[in-house]
Amino acid sequence: MLLSKTLRNAIHDRFIENMPPRLLNREIQGRLQECNEDVRTMMEFFYSTMPASDIGDYDFSLYLKFAEFGLFLADNSPWNKQIPEEIFFNFVLHYRINNEGIEDCRPFFYGALKERISGKSMKEAALEVNIWCAEHVTYQATDQRTASPLTALRSSYGRCGEESTLVVTAMRSVGIPARQVYTPRWAHCDDNHAWVEVWCDGDWYYLGACEPEPVLNRGWFNNASARAMLVDGKAFLPVEGEEVIAQNGQTLILNELSRYADSRRFTVTLKDSQPVSDVTVHFEMLNGSEFFPLASITTDEAGRAGLTLGLGSIHIHAVKDSRFVEALVHTGDTDSFTLDFSKAKPYEPEHQEDFNFIAPKDSTRNSMPLSEEQKELRSRVLRGADCKRKAYAKGFYQQEEAEKLAAEFSRPQDALRILKEAEGNFREIADFLAMDFGAGSKELQLRMLEALPKKDYRDVQCSVLAEHFGSGLEYQKDYPLDIFVPYILSPRAYFEQLTPYRRLLSSVFDEQTKEDFRTLPQRAWAYVSKFESGSGRDHERLFGTPEGILRSGLAGAMGQKVLFVAICRTLGIPARIDPVDLTAQYYEDGSFRIVGDCSDKGKGHAGLILMGGAEKWFYLNNWAIAVLKDGSYQTLELADYPWNDGKLELSLQPGSYRLITSNRTPNGNQFARKYVFQLEAGETKTLVISLREVEISDLVTDISYAPFELYDENHVAISTEAVCGDRDAVLVWLEEGHEPTEHVLNEFIQAQDVLGKADCEIIFIIRDQQALDNETFKKACMAIPRAKVYYSDFSDTAVTIARRMYVDPDNLPLTVVSRGGRGIYACSGYNVGIVGLMIKIINL
Repeated sequence: MLLSKTLRNAIHDRFIENMPPRLLNREIQGRLQECNEDVRTMMEFFYSTMPASDIGDYDFSLYLKFAEFGLFLADNSPWNKQIPEEIFFNFVLHYRINNEGIEDCRPFFYGALKERISGKSMKEAALEVNIWCAEHVTYQATDQRTASPLTALRSSYGRCGEESTLVVTAMRSVGIPARQVYTPRWAHCDDNHAWVEVWCDGDWYYLGACEPEPVLNRGWFNNASARAMLVDGKAFLPVEGEEVIAQNGQTLILNELSRYADSRRFTVTLKDSQPVSDVTVHFEMLNGSEFFPLASITTDEAGRAGLTLGLGSIHIHAVKDSRFVEALVHTGDTDSFTLDFSKAKPYEPEHQEDFNFIAPKDSTRNSMPLSEEQKELRSRVLRGADCKRKAYAKGFYQQEEAEKLAAEFSRPQDALRILKEAEGNFREIADFLAMDFGAGSKELQLRMLEALPKKDYRDVQCSVLAEHFGSGLEYQKDYPLDIFVPYILSPRAYFEQLTPYRRLLSSVFDEQTKEDFRTLPQRAWAYVSKFESGSGRDHERLFGTPEGILRSGLAGAMGQKVLFVAICRTLGIPARIDPVDLTAQYYEDGSFRIVGDCSDKGKGHAGLILMGGAEKWFYLNNWAIAVLKDGSYQTLELADYPWNDGKLELSLQPGSYRLITSNRTPNGNQFARKYVFQLEAGETKTLVISLREVEISDLVTDISYAPFELYDENHVAISTEAVCGDRDAVLVWLEEGHEPTEHVLNEFIQAQDVLGKADCEIIFIIRDQQALDNETFKKACMAIPRAKVYYSDFSDTAVTIARRMYVDPDNLPLTVVSRGGRGIYACSGYNVGIVGLMIKIINL
């Protein structure tokens, strides 16, 4: 491989600058000297750009394998001469894509894909790699820890961040430059999304991960991405023509928005009597009723912070020295905004405020229609990939072995459930459950697994489970099971990678130190606090493992908490990272206490009673609470706290809080209400909250969609243009026999008189003739004889139209109000009064 001297020198200079002596140990120095010039440059590239956690968590030998395989690709890829070296280093060579666990997996993917892409162009090869990934993995929601590519394969499913990590890894493994891109939050709905970009023949193209299409630059998110406010990518070396908006440790955060949406450069200026530098400006999106930071940028000497944004509302939160100012701006109206930092404050006075948050308008900018031939090819590929994936996943679960093993437990069904959820990691979980730790421990092994998140079943190793279980058993009699199992025995503190750390931690401290920690856990926190941050190496989503932190001597704020919990559990002290406010806590005298400088020792707790009336409240959907810490709001984790009869009681730390409720309309806009309040120690405050009411006209949107075909009882195709004409139409995709559909049909029956007079077409869409036997459907057809019944492949029509109308494609029934071939309202699932609402919309 021939690298330019300019690149070699730039990487070496960065390596020397970013690897101080305390990090550049003798082993690394010695092993670097053993490498040839090309491999050494690659290794210096890795070490100069890796997050602090990667320095301690993984060995030199692992990175050497990535470097050597990268050199192999550089010499053997059919496209190597087309790829600029900065593109190769960033998007082929580099080992990290997201916050996944790092494994030596690229030779495996290369071997699996080499023959399938042989002789193909870069674009053809990229499409083929995506098909292969779809044959092994499909979408399923999981928690925020990103499973590794091999774990995704062992699971046969993953969330979009995991699917895209898999596809990027597979692309890079065969020499195709690829990166994961994502919108941190959509502007038009309460969600986010990640997908893949590939570099082919000099340009970047995008595709949906594990979602094969016959062409590039096409995915279900085409229209959604045209309404994005920001689309992020990552790099490690500067790339010509890319907008760098921030750094996360040594990772460059790129802005890819202009490829997808109408946008403009937007600048915020902070002034007092003079421009104010070093102010952190959070550009925030209202999503899930929380202000989520899309990007955080520090003001320069002129007091400016700017980036390219979509044309919608943005909330500005500017903070310095724990004082802040805020503003709500619409980027469609202006390209700049000035904030007076002399008005910055450490907290907000109690008040209530209503505000509107406007989403970018719908756009068909990214529309990529398919020919009939391409549609048929797409359907054929999707069917084939689905069949292959199901056959592949069918071999994971060993039923006979599982049933024999489960019979050893008093709760065999729970053991079977965990073994099934282990997917391709079945052997590791089965081996752990089969282990004998002595009398009375069998049921405890099952309890330990139940204390772990479901995702852990798919990648945790038997050796890790056994080490934690065996080491923790000696403290079994010290605490009740509901404290002992999750807060001593369990190996998980937060979303870190699970490792067998207890023997190592136990060997680090002498007996006197261990006893000091047990007597006063604050001393363990004092020890942990000596591990400094990564001096520009901290990564907000990579915390480090306990052993890795000990090896590197580096730990960010969350890494310190993870290490504290690990030390405490190793020494038999129940400890946790609180799921509500993420403080590090230890158990003493029957309750958990906050440790370290997060503590408000002596202040106690405060009570908050929320009164929400008859509204259905869904956390991080139509309401959320955040606590003010050091000038910024941190959203609490309250999803598991249920409302009872319109009332929710919470025990919180004293402090300043912000509660937001939001009512999102079909066009993506939000009508929000903000409550700011203080909680004092020992007080109980009652707060009445509500959603803002919206007018019927606010529910109407205007979204174009392509006509599609339905089929009559004789299987004759008819276009929706012919069915609906220029009239208003109500189209309902029904899932007969399921409760939500039953409710909707009953509402149609109850509204038969009004519907009989409505000037609109009513179209029931079903999958097949079996639906005609459903009693409720029969009654609805009799009650509304003018309703037309058609048939459709829901995977094509319902999914496509739901995504076009920005509602959940997996939640039937799907109801769409159409006017002149344009969607003006849509709803997925069942909402009380949906039929009456549609009538009002039609009558507008």
